[in-house]
Amino acid sequence: MLRWLQRKTTIAAVALGALAFLYGQENPGLIVSSDGQTVYDKANDITWPTNANLAATNRFGLPLCTASSAQPCINATGSMTYAAAAAWVSAMNAARYLGHSDWRLPTTPPIDHGCTKTGPNGSSFGYGCTASAMGSLYYNTLSLKAPNTAVPIPTNVTGPSNDFVDFQPYLYWSQTSQGSNGYSTFSFATGWTGANTVTHVMYLLPMIPGKLPGTPATTGQGLLMNPGGQTVYDPVSNVTWAANANLAASTNFGLPPCLNATTPAICVNADGAMNWGSANQFIVNMNSYNGTGYLGQKNWQLPTIDLTCNGFTSGATCTNTTNPMGELFYNQFALSKGMSAVQVPNTSVGPFHNIQPYLYWSCLAATIQEPCESTQPVTNQEWSFSFGNGFEGTDLLANDLYVTAYFVGYGGPIRIPRPLHLRH
Repeated sequence: MLRWLQRKTTIAAVALGALAFLYGQENPGLIVSSDGQTVYDKANDITWPTNANLAATNRFGLPLCTASSAQPCINATGSMTYAAAAAWVSAMNAARYLGHSDWRLPTTPPIDHGCTKTGPNGSSFGYGCTASAMGSLYYNTLSLKAPNTAVPIPTNVTGPSNDFVDFQPYLYWSQTSQGSNGYSTFSFATGWTGANTVTHVMYLLPMIPGKLPGTPATTGQGLLMNPGGQTVYDPVSNVTWAANANLAASTNFGLPPCLNATTPAICVNADGAMNWGSANQFIVNMNSYNGTGYLGQKNWQLPTIDLTCNGFTSGATCTNTTNPMGELFYNQFALSKGMSAVQVPNTSVGPFHNIQPYLYWSCLAATIQEPCESTQPVTNQEWSFSFGNGFEGTDLLANDLYVTAYFVGYGGPIRIPRPLHLRH
């Protein structure tokens, strides 16, 4: 009897090891369940859904967001406010999704000595944060390196007449300062206008005020691609854009490549993203390029954003000359709150799929295994983590971010195969 039990235990151990090899051979710390719907993180003793944007296809009864929707609701892309995220997880538990009623939002501790920055309230933030659930997943489990995106975006076209190429479903810099809060930014993933610290790594869309001399006359209020296809004029905001919405990925104008998220201080990452200081220097170098400026123009600049434009504001003040990126998103692209200018490909990242290269909601807790605390890290804000570059910080509760969840322990089905000589 004892020998039989030892034999059965050995078989189970071999089967578990085989699953770890088959499903997590690039990272043996992950074990995918036999049905492929969950993945167990052995280091943190938690189980994630393999679909990292489950809410886009399963809202668990929460309504789809529309122009007149009351909260909580979920956007068609899967993004949502923090209140909706909490409601979604509650609904997930009420439905006993995959047989579990203990799903919870990923957690973030207030102090993480691996982070690159410390906020005014003493909380850690920035890059290298590995004590949080998603930070551990990004840096340790999936072995991603900041500021690299988890999901590179393939070449794309955007606009009513395919006017732009290579927009990124992420945040874009402006030149508008918000003092100690950093600089105003605009999200082409959701239409959100907010502020970000200067160390955050994101994208830029260079522009020139006014219409370029010698270009064709405009008719109507629609976008006009100029001859050569390298610039686009918007008559509503009266600005001329670079048609390549991620120009820095192919043309660095002398800026060195980033070695990591903070080195060198002025650099361009391989995917075209950069911190604000680098974005500012990028524009300076554009204007001095070859002595005549890029495309013969010396008045390139970062876009402006009216300081009264915050959140999902799409009124007249926020979609004209004072917020030309908002004008592009809401008027020219005819997008609405929570929509993305770019479709994110369903790319496999390790055993996960549908990871969004954007910000995800998290919540405050001392450890990864503990549930969310009621205390907020900052008034009216909660923790977030970016799979677009590995940045950990906080975001306003009204912002639309993505959501995933986990439960503590292992709970997925594992089929223990019988040895061939025992099969009949």
